[in-house]
Order: sequence, then C-alpha cells, then structure tokens
Amino acid sequence: IGTKEMQKAKEKASFPFIDFPVIPLYFRRAAINCAIGMARSNILFKAENFFAAPVYYKGMYKERKEDSILLKVYTKEKWKWSRYRFTGRQLPENVEVLSPIIDASQKQAYLQIPIRKQIVGIHPVKEQIKEVEKVLALSFPGNNSIAVGAILRKNGDLEKTMFFQGGLELKAKKKKWKRKWEREIGKEKENCLKKIENLNQFYAHRTSRRIIEFCKANGVTIIVIPNYQKTIDFSKKGYLKTDNFEWIGRRVIRYLKYKAFSEGILVSRVPTYHISDCCNECGAKIKRYNTGHIPSQNYYGGQLFLCPNGHQGNSGLNTARNVGKRFLSYYKEENRKE
Repeated sequence: IGTKEMQKAKEKASFPFIDFPVIPLYFRRAAINCAIGMARSNILFKAENFFAAPVYYKGMYKERKEDSILLKVYTKEKWKWSRYRFTGRQLPENVEVLSPIIDASQKQAYLQIPIRKQIVGIHPVKEQIKEVEKVLALSFPGNNSIAVGAILRKNGDLEKTMFFQGGLELKAKKKKWKRKWEREIGKEKENCLKKIENLNQFYAHRTSRRIIEFCKANGVTIIVIPNYQKTIDFSKKGYLKTDNFEWIGRRVIRYLKYKAFSEGILVSRVPTYHISDCCNECGAKIKRYNTGHIPSQNYYGGQLFLCPNGHQGNSGLNTARNVGKRFLSYYKEENRKE
C-alpha cells in the first residue's frame, strides 16, 4: 500500500497489490490495522493461521439504518456503493455506535456493530468494597449447574443462593453431535465440531447473562470468581469430564467480565487453592458423594459434600462460599492495614 511519505517521494511499496486499482484511504487504514493485528498474533501466540475481519471506517459505509447499510465494495472492475440488508438484535439505547466489522470467515458474512457505553460510578474493587454490603461469589462445578452463585454479606453470612442450570441439557445436545463426528469425515467432521463449539458458546453466553440479571435483581456490584488463569490439566480433573469441550466455566467467565463491566459490575478473582476440597464452615477436608454413594475425597464428580465435623450440603455451593469468604478475608486484611 505504501505510506503518505512514500507516495510523496514516489516510492513504490515492496509488495504491491497488482490486481487492485488505487485503494481508498480508509481501506488502506483497515488493511494496515489488520496486518498489525496478525503480526502481533504471530509474535505473542505463535499463531500459524490468520483471519482478519476488516473494519469499515467512515467513508467506507453510509446510510446505516435498522435493517440495511450502504457499503463500498470492489467488483473487480471498480469501487461502488451497494446496499446490504441484515437482521439481528436491536442496538441498546444511550450508546455510541462505532464502525461496523465484516466477518466473512464462514459461508455467510456477518455484520458486527461495536458500541461504546459510558460507565458511571464504577471504582476499583478496594474502593467499591467499602460502599457495598454484599458480593456474589461463583463456582463452576461442570455438572447440571454450569455455575453456582452465593450472595455473601460482608461478615460472611449467606444471604441468597442461585444454581444456573443447563449443563445436562447441553451435554445431551453435544453428545448427539459427538456421535455424528465419530461417523463423518472431511468437512462434515469439521461441521460437527463447529456445532459443538456453537453450543458451548450459546450456553456460556446465556449463563453469563443470567448471572448479570441475578446481580441486578439483588443489587450486587461485585462478582468474585476463581482465578483460572493457568491451563487446566483435564486428565487430573475427573469432575471436569477430562476435556475442554465439556467444561465451559472458563468461557462463562470470559463473557461475564465484559458483560458485567458494561452494567457497572466489577469482577474480581481469588486464588483457587483449597476452594473445592475444604469445608466453608470449618476449613476441614471434605468428602464428596452423590446420593446412594459412599463419600470419598477422590470423588471429584460428587455434587454433595460431607466434612468430619458434620457440615454437609451441595459441593458447588461450598466452593462458591469458599471463593466469597477468601475475597472478604482480603478486604478485612486491607482494613487492618489502614
């Protein structure tokens, strides 16, 4: 493409687009930004395959309406304006609509419209915790409850619980596509994996939305989650079903972070050590089990727990309460330092 300085000096680009005529300014800008993004992916993540969804800056689109948009496209002969119709969710009110992005990575092209929303009254966790009376702590057990929530007051008392279910429903749907995947070859095999990926994405989005709605309904502005930063060795986590197609907890967290922030809700993390194998009441090592089974410390998939001091209940809720109490203990320590 070449820079402005190169054009003034009449220097040619090292690898010019031979089959294209003069490229409009905003298209050059979009191409440069895509190239930078791909280069960073290669440097940081050693990616081998690249796909870039180009941004349509102002000057490349116009007359954007609720169901259509005019885009400037190249027809192999010239640049021209073409109107395209689209469907999708209505844009929320009181937001700034940014330049659209064209995602043509699949058989259909998708128009993604980013928005910018003004977030008012949100402060760092250390400041915000002083103003709130309760937090929502979450665990992600990987059974029928995709997530388990516990609203804790500042003194650690349990105020309310919520089980965000759908895990068995998701598992049944994915099982059908896994069976088909085993029988197919070539592109059909890839399509089955895409179906499984789409199911994971849908249920993760739905669960994260339900968590936000639960927070808003109960006046919660801080969510606490386990810090799953490191890659999980599924071979050592029997309760996570041994592969990342089964457990969508990390994906729920990823979606939850930006959804929460757009609603003025902060997401804070705590270390994961001993959050799932200790009793939230007394700290003793727990045993897990399901109804009719013998409790065991190695029963990772057990949905119930029992501790040597007689405390018992749902193991996912026990983990969530440990997550919340660990966070609140940090808050108390900060107060002591002050």
